[in-house]
Amino acid sequence: MKDFTHENLAAALLPHRTPMLSSVIELITDDPDLTATRRRDMISGLRRMATALGQDPSNVPVDPKWLQPRLEAVAPAAIGLSPKTWSNLISNARAALAHLGIVGRRANRDHDLAPAWRDLWRLARNTGKIHDSLSRFIYFLDRLGVAPEEVSVEHVQLFHQALTRDEIRKNPAASLRNAVNAWNRAVDHAPGWPRTRLTALPPKVDQIKLARDTYPPSFIADILRFETAADDKKLTSESNERPLAQESVFTYVRVIERFAGGAVRAGVAPERITDISALLSPEIAETGIDWFFQRYDYKKTPGLRQLIETLHQVSRRHCGPHAHPHLEKIAAKFKAKPPGLTEKNRERLRPMLVPQMTPRIVTLPSCLMKQASRDTSHKACLLREQAIAIAILLYCPIRRSNLVSIDTRRHLQRPGDGKVYLAFPRDEVKNRMALEFELPAPVVIMIDTHLALRSPRLCPPGTPFLFPKRCGSRPMQAEHLSENVKKCFKRELGLEINLHLFRHFAAHVLLDEDPEHYEAVRRLLGHSRLSNTINAYTGIETINVCRRYAKKLEAIGR
Repeated sequence: MKDFTHENLAAALLPHRTPMLSSVIELITDDPDLTATRRRDMISGLRRMATALGQDPSNVPVDPKWLQPRLEAVAPAAIGLSPKTWSNLISNARAALAHLGIVGRRANRDHDLAPAWRDLWRLARNTGKIHDSLSRFIYFLDRLGVAPEEVSVEHVQLFHQALTRDEIRKNPAASLRNAVNAWNRAVDHAPGWPRTRLTALPPKVDQIKLARDTYPPSFIADILRFETAADDKKLTSESNERPLAQESVFTYVRVIERFAGGAVRAGVAPERITDISALLSPEIAETGIDWFFQRYDYKKTPGLRQLIETLHQVSRRHCGPHAHPHLEKIAAKFKAKPPGLTEKNRERLRPMLVPQMTPRIVTLPSCLMKQASRDTSHKACLLREQAIAIAILLYCPIRRSNLVSIDTRRHLQRPGDGKVYLAFPRDEVKNRMALEFELPAPVVIMIDTHLALRSPRLCPPGTPFLFPKRCGSRPMQAEHLSENVKKCFKRELGLEINLHLFRHFAAHVLLDEDPEHYEAVRRLLGHSRLSNTINAYTGIETINVCRRYAKKLEAIGR
């Protein structure tokens, strides 16, 4: 059988006679209705779009469903463009497609709206709390002839269909969510706005975890018992197990509920999951694990390894050391974790270590602070928050759970000599190794500036957490902060990263200076044993050793 590439298969799904970008360029070039300047801008946008996709215009199908995911994945910084320049190029390219009737035209002038929508929209924008993402939805409804008081969930579905048909750059589902969120903010803040609240469709993620009322009450009661026992720090506790950190308890419970959801999706009746022990019984556990193994494309991925190890730990802690021997056998297959970084982490780390890129990473926090200046807008506050997260990870490569939990009253120690220390007690660290770092003066200035300017945009005054939920009640979810930093790196530097990659980056920097610096790496990362550091980063020093060896050979050959 002939082999086909992913692009071959994607092109086979396109409508018959879908035009290529080269033919669109020819039509625009020969169009007498366009001025020379407009023709030049459109053609430039079309050609630069093809270049960004790494394709010749003759190989780029002009179909929004084909273009959208590929253009969304383009990082302007990675191809040497600013976000503004990239946005202008795409705007010109889209204008060319709209001129030829391939996608719909956009009208976004107030006087294009019917009076009812025009007056409402002007009032909403004057509140200063409504995002412009609502604009496109408003014009869509107006052109359909839908009055403000008639808007319903059915119109949200129609809007999503229109976005899917015409959007060439942004994710239609994300554009829909932003518009619906802005609509609901208008319900809360804009005078005279219709009181109907809307729901975005489709859901943002494919949820595996199911609602707790799906299961018997005894299962939820057993989860609560596990939470209490795992976090029990009393000296008189009957358990011989070391108490888990609160973040670890949260992670364990999330894995239990997610695994239960996977088992139900694999065909297990929810009524059979009466408690944790029943969930981990041979038949249900193997059914659930097989379902996740299939979900991971039948590969022993780090995610599957973590899932099984967590289930084994839950069984050992909650049900007894040898209550589920089948889990011990499955977990044993995953114990032999290969030394060194995963290939995925190596691929993401290599661009960070390019000599031209490393200085840009180190100076990114100061660049973000400069962009934000002392502005108090929501965007500026977010930039400062991202700058501080990146600066802390660069100078203090802590784990994600510790980063997001920073309490300015407890973890930022100011002894009075002008120095500031970031300190975590041993019971808040994954491996029970207390951590302490002296923060550089520029990072302290960033933090103090941000704390002085962030309220009330990001959180209420007096909120103690450095990275809070917007209500100020607790730290934000680690996934939320991680996603913000990932988007920042993609936008500013064109890099795909995760927060844990900063620990690998720090190890590389030290080992590149001296391949024997494993003890320094151990101390910086807070590993309990040197063997852990060597196992994690074995092979990193090879590049530097090879470089030194090559220099030796060159010296001998002179």
